[in-house]
Amino acid sequence: MANNLLFNTDEPVGIIDNRMLSDQVSTFLVRELIFGRLQPGQRINEAELARQLGISRNPIREAIRRLEERGLLVAVPRKGTFVRTFLRNDIDEIFSFRVVVERFAVEQALPQMTDADIERIAGFVDAMVAAAKANDEIALVENDLAFHLEICKLSKNRQTLHAFTNIQAEVQMLITIAERQFESQMAAAVDHWPVVEALRSRNSEKAMDAIRDHIRDSWRHLLEAYERDKPRSS
Repeated sequence: MANNLLFNTDEPVGIIDNRMLSDQVSTFLVRELIFGRLQPGQRINEAELARQLGISRNPIREAIRRLEERGLLVAVPRKGTFVRTFLRNDIDEIFSFRVVVERFAVEQALPQMTDADIERIAGFVDAMVAAAKANDEIALVENDLAFHLEICKLSKNRQTLHAFTNIQAEVQMLITIAERQFESQMAAAVDHWPVVEALRSRNSEKAMDAIRDHIRDSWRHLLEAYERDKPRSS
């Protein structure tokens, strides 16, 4: 049976102010989803969430409705709203789409990249390495996403960027799960260096292959976790 919403963050939740409450609740819930404080299959308890945040249930309901529309939460009639569970097919669809989008982003971006652009991308990997040394999973995941988002931005193609941002929350949730499957946070961080080195080579085919191989590596780790943790039929 799924658990009710429980906050186990080390930071105090605090009271959200009255300005654009539903937007703030949406942002709060997305962060809870991304960093694993809300687990797949977990039930969202509106009353408990309202008590924790010190607000009424109306903006919470609106925030939940938005996240249902984005596919991050799932409403089950007469049972409530639950955190989305990723099935094998969901993982395959998202990551196969990522391969297409990000290879295309690299192909478009690399001819336009300055040396400073590439070193800025490398800076995200440096930040991931620093986060791994500090055992800071949140910073590791945030810089991981920023690394991929920056490449898509540098493509200067609005549709490429839109395609990536449209699956951004799902990707970030899965990145969090995938990085926990590496032998260490440091291994997850340094897995990005081959992409940087390929970008530095200025060889488009090499760079496109590097981003493909990097995404497939995370994909493989996710599938290993899925196969290990999925319920076994009796």
